[in-house]
Amino acid sequence: MLSVMATSLHALIDSDTIVYSEAVSTPDDSPEWVALSRTRQMLERILEDVGCDSYSLYVSAGSNFRKEIDPEYKANRKTMPHVKYRQVCHDYLVADWGAIECVGYEADDACGIHQRIDGSTVIVGIDKDLLQIPGKHYSWPIVRKGVVVRETLWQEIDEEQGFRNLFIQSLTGDTSDNIIGVRGLGKAKAPKLLADCHTEEEMYDVCLNQYLNDEITDEGIQYQVERFERNLNLLWIWRELGVTYTIRKEQRGI
Repeated sequence: MLSVMATSLHALIDSDTIVYSEAVSTPDDSPEWVALSRTRQMLERILEDVGCDSYSLYVSAGSNFRKEIDPEYKANRKTMPHVKYRQVCHDYLVADWGAIECVGYEADDACGIHQRIDGSTVIVGIDKDLLQIPGKHYSWPIVRKGVVVRETLWQEIDEEQGFRNLFIQSLTGDTSDNIIGVRGLGKAKAPKLLADCHTEEEMYDVCLNQYLNDEITDEGIQYQVERFERNLNLLWIWRELGVTYTIRKEQRGI
């Protein structure tokens, strides 16, 4: 288990999930203060468990650059039920907790931008996408219908594992975000394809080859190359403001 008490930590909290989970768990016929109280209690529990000296909260707001890359990004969420107190909880975090609104990008990206590999920060969230970012990570327990389905997780991700997580996702896709990967590659098979890869370049080449051989469409080689790059840009969490995976790859000459 990762030791977290050796140094002072600043928590980078992806608050989107907190807002949604506490808003959706509040019945529509409950008064507003119930949703706000649940949100406050959840944050207090997380901060106590993490044991950080300071924290920053991030919430997504407004437009999202990923929708410009692919209009179908998260399009499957249009069928999600209306959550009455979602905006109320969002506004509460901004007004009372100093949460920073990420306009044009997502809270995940803000965590990636501010994460430091010197051990002074820890990303706090339960989104698996965050595990592509090197450094310390904390995930709070996941409880469903009163049952803990996943305990607290502390992890430390190095650069190689971060890229491995990214490229595994590029192969499997992400159904929650409507990102389609390579047909027939799931959580069991995808990691095996990358088992002998140790660099970003090696992982990139293996995954590109899988896309080129994907028979999910007959659009041709160029389409598959573009689809692979598009998916990487959708999955990639920023390390610098506005720098997508393609921009970063070109800067590094990959």
